[in-house]
Amino acid sequence: MAAPPLRPVVPGTVTVILTVLRDPRIARTLESLLHQERPADEVLVDDGGGDDRVERITAGFTARDPRIRHLPAPGNIPESRNIALRVASGEFVAFLDADEIAPPGWLKALLAPFADPRVGFTGGPTPALEGTARSVGARYYDGYLRRFYDRVARANPHALPMGNSAWRAAVFRSVGLLDTTLYRRAASEDQEIAVRALENGWKGVYVPEASVDHDFSDISTFGLLRKQRIYAEGGFVVWRRRRSTYEASAQRLFPYVALPLLAVAGAVLLVPASTRELGLWLLGLAGAGFGALALGLTVWGRREDARYPGLRWAVLEIPRRWATLWGAFHGLLAYGWSGRRGSGSAAESGAAKP
Repeated sequence: MAAPPLRPVVPGTVTVILTVLRDPRIARTLESLLHQERPADEVLVDDGGGDDRVERITAGFTARDPRIRHLPAPGNIPESRNIALRVASGEFVAFLDADEIAPPGWLKALLAPFADPRVGFTGGPTPALEGTARSVGARYYDGYLRRFYDRVARANPHALPMGNSAWRAAVFRSVGLLDTTLYRRAASEDQEIAVRALENGWKGVYVPEASVDHDFSDISTFGLLRKQRIYAEGGFVVWRRRRSTYEASAQRLFPYVALPLLAVAGAVLLVPASTRELGLWLLGLAGAGFGALALGLTVWGRREDARYPGLRWAVLEIPRRWATLWGAFHGLLAYGWSGRRGSGSAAESGAAKP
């Protein structure tokens, strides 16, 4: 059955879409939207389902402000967001996640660049909410993200996550909705549609003033590595389909690949007596390489920590890069080198024009 058409927009208005799945923290997010200097004209609580807790929380806010509406939107993230995009009435559409809190000036700052008609989307940073970065992994991730926005997303707008972004509704009419054929658990649909928008002549703008507080209380060190693996699987698919990435490169990944291979080769060569000496030499070389890499990351991280608190734990970059490589390898196995194996057609994906 064909998907319903996009709803006509109301000029000058903005819809905020809150993506949520069984997360009671949505109450804090909704409360923050009630205190915006530039209030939203419509707030859609994009509920992925599972139980009725989000619906019950939303009902209390709807009673206070009828602009807030609960929207049943089952499916993965791009499927759920596409449901909301089809009913949104705003000329501009902003996205927040349930674990984010928007300061009063957030929406006003995020919308300001749209004075330029060439701007198709904007995005801001998502630093940790004070007191929530409790694990070593969460503290490192906070520092990593602060530097990522400042050094990477500023120059590469397609790297901006959709969780704190605003879009001109005309973008979705010109390039299509979010692609639902990417990796289902973490689709990288935000990166993919940003690349499509840029390729079609729209501009993306990083807005450092449009910061939201991101609750990191549920991020453990192991959870960070698992999250990275999942993101990397989706990122691999986008890279192969769109030939687009923003951080990964052969040069950056080389030591994280070469050193483990060197250690494995050394271990294998230990078995035959005739190559044992060479195996010991390779294992020693790999160990020295790991030591040098860990020391270099630690020195660099402590130097950067003054500006980006949390980077003192930069040695975690070693397992984080391994998680990235494992996720990319899993993406290769699942989707093939083209990134399209078993993905279906563009018309089925939502990537075609509505």
